[in-house]
Amino acid sequence: MVMGLIQYVLGRGRLRGAGEKKIKTDVADMAAVTSAGDEAVESFDIITGTLAVIGGAIGVWAGFRWGGAGWIGGLFPGVVGAFFGYILGIVRQLNRAEALRVGVIFILFLFAIIFWMSFEQAATSLTLFADRLTHLYFLGYHFPSSWYQSVEPVFVVLLAPVFAGIWVKLGRRNPSSPAKFALGLVLAALAFGIVAFASSLVPATGGAELSEMQKVGPLWLVAVYFFQALGELSLSPVGLSTVTKVSPGRMVGLMMGVWFLALSIGNFLAGIMGGNFDEKKEGALLHMFGTVALITIVAALLLFALSPLIKKMTPQSA
Repeated sequence: MVMGLIQYVLGRGRLRGAGEKKIKTDVADMAAVTSAGDEAVESFDIITGTLAVIGGAIGVWAGFRWGGAGWIGGLFPGVVGAFFGYILGIVRQLNRAEALRVGVIFILFLFAIIFWMSFEQAATSLTLFADRLTHLYFLGYHFPSSWYQSVEPVFVVLLAPVFAGIWVKLGRRNPSSPAKFALGLVLAALAFGIVAFASSLVPATGGAELSEMQKVGPLWLVAVYFFQALGELSLSPVGLSTVTKVSPGRMVGLMMGVWFLALSIGNFLAGIMGGNFDEKKEGALLHMFGTVALITIVAALLLFALSPLIKKMTPQSA
């Protein structure tokens, strides 16, 4: 990250002014910028602040009510609620075209949460699956279950150039952003369908420790991470690009925050679902993983159905 920032600063001259604030010299210039929808975000006002406080209070209450974990349970929902209250205060000042753009982002935001809810279980339920139900030997050498975490990033590094080449090669036939989102959800559903099936192969032991012979082979998790990598490459970079293209010019930074909030909420939900991991209860893992697969595939089908509407709401190609 440090090296990336250094090269960014050293190469800032190549940006040729992109991203810099427009200089408003007189009223006529200000009117021209306003008509283009690129003016700076309006100043923070009392209504926006009030909505943020109300949203935060609702989030804290919801966290205490359903989140558990004492006072800390209300912290994250409170931050999310305050942010949404703030966004609502800003959105009320937009014109119709800008509001439609923000609406598109929020529709994709909801589906992104579902994707990250499944994807980020790599650090919770999938790692527990690797640790307790998967072989951890290779050529007689025992390795930590956490090493499985390296499989998906390796696939991403290897396949990212392939995906980039495919999108460029398709040209005008390139699928729309909602279609790519839906494809990412389908791939995530396939990943959890695989791990659900693999969990059904583990025999019930009535709480006793599994022997190595009773555990599943490592290729099951490799296949899971392969499809997760395909899903991430279909959704994550596309989401970042879509937010920057669709957002009103004055709200790009704020909408990028919304995008990363989807990832954060997905992580939060993945942690909750990972807490239900119970390999000793017969059928529990099949039910848990199967539920995630079902939710994700239903979301994918719904997004495919909504794609024409989203394209109509988007003033520009995305």
